[in-house]
Amino acid sequence: MSEITLGSHPQKICDDRYTLQLSKDKLHLHFALHQAESFDPADWKDVVEIVLQAGVCHGFNEGMPSLEDGKAVIATGSPAQYGENAKVRPVVRPAVIQTKDLEESRHERRDFRELGNIVNVPEEQLLLEKIAATAGIPGRNVLGEEIATKDGKDVTIKCGPGVSLSEDGLRVTSTVKGKFVMAGGKPAVYEEHIVNSDVDMSVGNITFSGKQLIIRGQVLPGFRVKCMGSIDISEGVNNAEIIAGSGLKIRGGLLGEECSVRVWGDMDVDFCENTGSIETRGNMIIRDFVVQGDMKVENDLKALRGKGGVIGGRYVLGGSLYALEIGSDAEVHTEIVVGLNPSLEQKKRKIEEAKEVWPPRLAEMLKDITALSAMKKNEGKEFSPENAAKLKKLNSLMPKVMEANNQLSELEEKLEEEIEKAATQCVYVYDKIHPGVQITIGKVSRILTTPEERVVIEFDRAKQAIHARAMTPEERDFAAAQD
Repeated sequence: MSEITLGSHPQKICDDRYTLQLSKDKLHLHFALHQAESFDPADWKDVVEIVLQAGVCHGFNEGMPSLEDGKAVIATGSPAQYGENAKVRPVVRPAVIQTKDLEESRHERRDFRELGNIVNVPEEQLLLEKIAATAGIPGRNVLGEEIATKDGKDVTIKCGPGVSLSEDGLRVTSTVKGKFVMAGGKPAVYEEHIVNSDVDMSVGNITFSGKQLIIRGQVLPGFRVKCMGSIDISEGVNNAEIIAGSGLKIRGGLLGEECSVRVWGDMDVDFCENTGSIETRGNMIIRDFVVQGDMKVENDLKALRGKGGVIGGRYVLGGSLYALEIGSDAEVHTEIVVGLNPSLEQKKRKIEEAKEVWPPRLAEMLKDITALSAMKKNEGKEFSPENAAKLKKLNSLMPKVMEANNQLSELEEKLEEEIEKAATQCVYVYDKIHPGVQITIGKVSRILTTPEERVVIEFDRAKQAIHARAMTPEERDFAAAQD
C-alpha cells in the first residue's frame, strides 16, 4: 500500500474507489466515494492505515463513518481560540458630553452642553469596571501541527477629574459628589454644572448633587432647580422653585406668587416682588427692595443697597432686620418678627395647631363623662349597656387626653422661655419706617402709628414693651460699611 500526501486536492485510494481530501486550513479530512458505488466496510481497515501513514494524528476517529451522499468528515482538528479584548463596562451609565474650552479669569473651565440628563453620583460610587483581556488558546490541525493564536488586546482607562482608578486598573470610582460624564473618552465627575441659557423646555428641571450650579440665564415659570451645593443665577427667577443646599445668589429678581425658595445657607438677591414662600437657614441680602415678601430667615435680613425697601408682606427672622426703609406712605401692612428663627416659628405653629385640638377635646370629654355619670346615678340598674360602654371608654381615654394637654402646656411654657431669650434682636431703620408696620419681638407686638427716621426698634425687657430710640453714630456707620 503506497503512502500518499494529503492536500487540498482529492487523493485517490484503494484502487481509486475512494478519495481523501484535506481542507485548506487542515482542520478537516474528508472521505468520499469515487469509483465505488457504495462503501465496503471491509475496506475501512485499509483506509485507516492510509490515513495514519499520511500523518493524520489529531482528531481522527477510527470508528467506521456514516456516509451522507457518499461523503463523511473522518478527522477534525482543534481551531485556535483568539483571546477576548478587554472591555469597559459601565456600572453607572454616564452622560456623554461635548466640551469647548473657555477662558475665565486665570482659570480654565469647561462649557458643558448635556446631550442627556445630569447623571448624579455620590462620593465613592463605583462607576466603571474593566473586564480584563484573555489569553488566546493555540489550535492543532489534523496533522498535529500547532495553529498560532492571538491574545486579546488590553485597554488603558484614562481618567478625568473627580474619579480614581484602582491600582489594578480595573475599577473607576468617584472621589467627589457631582455629575458623571464621559468627556473625550475619559470618565470624570464634575462638582460644577453650568447652564449657558435660560432654564426652559430645552433644559428642563435640574437636579444636581455637586458643589455649584451656575445658570447664566433666567429660570422660567414652572421649572424646578435643585442643587446640594450653591446656586448662582444670572438673570432672575420667575414663578419657579429653587432649592439650594448651601448658598443662593440671584442677579435679577424673584417674581411671582408661584416662586418657592429654600436655602440651607445665605441668600443674596437683587429684589423680590409678590413671591411665594422664601426660607433660608443663613442671612438674607436684598440689594434693592422686597415687596409683599413671605420670608423666614434663620439669621439677619439686610436691605441696605439701592432703595433698601421692605414693603408689605411677612418676615420672620431669627436675627435682626437692617433696612433703609420699611413700609410705605400708603401704610401698607408690613409684619416683621425678629428673634424668632424658623425652627422656633415651626414649633410655635405646631403648638397653636395642637391647642385647637386637645383642650376642646378634653372639655368635650369632661362634659360627656359628667352627663353620663349623672345618668348612671339617676337610672341605676336601668342605665343602658350602650351608655355604660360609652362611659367606660371615655374614662379609659381620659388619662391619655389629660396627658396630651399637660405635655402641650409644658411645650408652650418652654417655647415662651425660648422666645423670651431670643428677644434681643432689633429692627434697624437707616432712613424711614412708616405707619402700618407691625413689629413683634419676643411675645410683644406693636403697630407703628407714626413715622420714625433713623431709629433702632428694640424690646425693653423691664417694661415688656417695644420702643424706638435714636441710632448711635456707630450704628449709623454700619450701613455704610456693608458691601
